[in-house]
Amino acid sequence: MKDPTCKSEERFRAASQRSRELYERGRKVMPGVAKGAYFHRPYPLTMARGEGCYLYDVDGRRYIDFNNHHTSNIVGHNHPAVMQAVRDQMQRGIAFGAPTGVETELAEEMCRRVASVNRIRFCNSGTEATLHAIRLARGFSKRPKIAKFEGAYHGSHDAVEVSVAPPLDKAGPASAPHAVPTAGGMSPHAHEDVIVLPYDDEAAVERLVSQHRDELACVILDPKAGIMAMPQSFVQAVREITRKNDVLLILDEIVAFRVNRGGFQAICGISPDLTTFGKMVGGGFPVGAIGGRAEIMDLFDNTGKPTGFFQSGTFSAHPVTMVAGLATLEQLTDDAFAHLNAMGDRLRRGLAAMFRQQQVTAQIVGVGSLFGIYFTEEPVTNYRVAARSDPSMVSPTFLSLLEQGFFLSKTLCMNGLSLQIGPEHIDSLIEAFRKAVRA
Repeated sequence: MKDPTCKSEERFRAASQRSRELYERGRKVMPGVAKGAYFHRPYPLTMARGEGCYLYDVDGRRYIDFNNHHTSNIVGHNHPAVMQAVRDQMQRGIAFGAPTGVETELAEEMCRRVASVNRIRFCNSGTEATLHAIRLARGFSKRPKIAKFEGAYHGSHDAVEVSVAPPLDKAGPASAPHAVPTAGGMSPHAHEDVIVLPYDDEAAVERLVSQHRDELACVILDPKAGIMAMPQSFVQAVREITRKNDVLLILDEIVAFRVNRGGFQAICGISPDLTTFGKMVGGGFPVGAIGGRAEIMDLFDNTGKPTGFFQSGTFSAHPVTMVAGLATLEQLTDDAFAHLNAMGDRLRRGLAAMFRQQQVTAQIVGVGSLFGIYFTEEPVTNYRVAARSDPSMVSPTFLSLLEQGFFLSKTLCMNGLSLQIGPEHIDSLIEAFRKAVRA
């Protein structure tokens, strides 16, 4: 019997010849052509445009978008309010090397929405946000090390590219994971300043944080909303453990901020010391942000005596990004979140029922408008369970969904809805999954 992945790839190639031509052209001048998050085999589709909840590729095919630019697009493509705000700003000018005032408006809106944020600064990416948050934590606490969770991704800098996806034979004991460098070219000793924590073991987290409290500047926690099954009680426990041990907590809400008006922390009822933001906050443009307690954030204030801390960048708080972000947040009312959450619930329930009916072993995780799918019997509560899930169905399912007109994450494990998604789109995706797993 022929490998279903091979059949899927043959049909994919036949339907995407223009994408293939552009991929081959790009290979001559760009290593790998697409950035890593875009690439999938046999080659990534090239998109021509987006409108509402739809994407259109260069071969003329239309897809319902359930990826939404790695969850960052929450209001839909070419949303009228966002596009108008961008056009108006472009008419006024692109950038001036000086404040424009709109950065203050977006900062005020973020502080209104997130109770723990007294001050906020904008940068260009989630990577920059976590980099500066960790520097603040180290400077404020006067301690050198950080703790992060196994399997958590916090961007592309040496302090956090540790144990993002470690080989299980090198990861060490589940209750005391080894710090495993992730990226080539890292400083050879970067991992020595990182304590790795397990996601689903409160006792181990408490033991490790208590053991290293005198050298820990912070614990950085990505709640993996929509990617792992993360109980609110676990996030609350991490907050209590860090507070009890006098260690700062940085909550990475770069993805999770889309689940509630006040972010995941509002759902859990916690108040982190610092929070990092990105993705949807920029309305589709490059963005990152660091917010939190005034006494920590004010280390960035060099208007008086120099503090020794700096956060700048030519394109930080770019006015086009700021107006797009503000227009996006203005669409995210309580009614908007109610719609997004209802559609997410409908999808997760429908997929679970369909997989049971088809006798396919799968786990559907998610919260709010986020969802992920793993082919495994085990509840996906930590990185090691996710790493043990069956990869053989992922690519053929992904390609089958593309063939049926649905665009998801290539791994199926990090997807997000937009406001333009309705019940008819949800139900059609469930039916498409049914056809895909049958094949």
